[in-house]
Amino acid sequence: MSHSPARRRPSRLTLAVAAVLLGGSLSGSLAGCTAAPSSSSPSTASPTAPSPSVTSPPVTSPAATSRASSTSPIESGSPTSPGSAEPSQLSDLAKLPDLSPLLVPEPDPEVLGPLLDDALSVQSGTMSAAVRDGLTGELLYDHGADQPVVPASAVKVLTAVAALEVLGPDHRYTTSAVSMPAGEDRTAVVLDAGGDVLLGTGENAEDANGRAGLDTLAYSTVKALQKNGTTGDVVVRLDDSGYAGPGASPAWSSDIVSSGNASTVQPLATYGGRAYPSRDTNRLHDPAEYAAEVFRERLKAHAENLGVEITVGGDVARTTLKGRGTTVAEVNSATVAEQMRYMLRTSDNQLAEATGRNLALASGSPGSFDGATESIEKTLTGFGMDTDGLDLRDASGLSGKNHVSAAQLTSALQIATTDPRLETAVTGLPVAGEQGTLENRMVGTDAEGEVQAKTGTLSSVASLTGTVDTVDGRTLLFSFVANDQPGVLTDARFAVDRAAAVLAGCGCRAD
Repeated sequence: MSHSPARRRPSRLTLAVAAVLLGGSLSGSLAGCTAAPSSSSPSTASPTAPSPSVTSPPVTSPAATSRASSTSPIESGSPTSPGSAEPSQLSDLAKLPDLSPLLVPEPDPEVLGPLLDDALSVQSGTMSAAVRDGLTGELLYDHGADQPVVPASAVKVLTAVAALEVLGPDHRYTTSAVSMPAGEDRTAVVLDAGGDVLLGTGENAEDANGRAGLDTLAYSTVKALQKNGTTGDVVVRLDDSGYAGPGASPAWSSDIVSSGNASTVQPLATYGGRAYPSRDTNRLHDPAEYAAEVFRERLKAHAENLGVEITVGGDVARTTLKGRGTTVAEVNSATVAEQMRYMLRTSDNQLAEATGRNLALASGSPGSFDGATESIEKTLTGFGMDTDGLDLRDASGLSGKNHVSAAQLTSALQIATTDPRLETAVTGLPVAGEQGTLENRMVGTDAEGEVQAKTGTLSSVASLTGTVDTVDGRTLLFSFVANDQPGVLTDARFAVDRAAAVLAGCGCRAD
């Protein structure tokens, strides 16, 4: 899978320097300088029958790391020949990050406001909106920005930020095969769930969805059993006991699972709760059991093909390992950063809910809906974000009882843009007219290829939350949330898309 190169974002040091300069005289400190343009810029699954998957026990210890931001003192002074040096050259000389973003003009709220007022006009319901400068954090546009509203899938932005912080962008989930005695001349191979709901039914693959393959796990398991001298009957068991509480949220509408928007939330699943990687296929009623059944069939096939003297049979049954048995094989998922990119671009609800539980377990909380939402809110509060009025009921945004403000959504984006460990929460957003849930939106507008944003849709909600560079190159963070919309969301979707196009095509300066 190819990914668009991430746009460069100001680093923490750049922002610290900006604070110092903005606290004094920015124009005086950078007199004579002109902005220079800047830019920034694993094997394929074999066609095998679907096979069940298992993951090792969900993470149980915090993986979050503490980060200390540092600033370097700036010595005042002016170039020998004012205007003769480019900002990037000054940065190199001073051993500082590129400060050219400071020279890009910020939109004038007095100019921007009327344009967005017009673009965001809807025939019914309400519209809340916030536009924040990506460099300074200043709110440039505020239309009910602090009002808690139902954001729909924009909640996934908060989940991604929290997961990247708590679990770490490089963390991988491990799905294991554990061998233990199950009676005389009988061995149980337990598929041990570890939080990966993007398991594949075939071999290990390149894509995040299907990176860890059940077929690969089954083959490695058979080879290990052969090496250990295991013979006789082998039965497959499943340990998916890592999560707590109901598998479907009481805060969801009654048709969420039956409509296929999500499956029962479990710490083990193939393809986000589906039997095949296509998102056009139905979700499974019991994803973990299906994964275990696939694993059993692949185990049986490999034992026969390799001539190993074991007989795989019986039905899959659930068990709890409780530290018993010996791990004989394992497969690892894509990194959390890769999974978050997939989640944001496809708006995968199953992955969002599993991620919420995984980060809750890593934080020392129960792997439940409440544990997930409390851990997300606690993580955001730890960044210093104002969480007044924030009320999460799930990690995916499926609940119409979630409440978060447009200002909070843009604040979360700003947190992500200033920390390389968290940047996938922004760079992983789909690109308008090109990717994921935005592939067919804003085509032919100034926003196409420029806006990166998370869509949000419920029966009466349409939202768009993301980032865009203005025509002058200034990064803006925005969130537009329409609530109480009629059944057809066309009007609200057009409104939020129009507003994003305004930001992409507007320098919006007074001069």
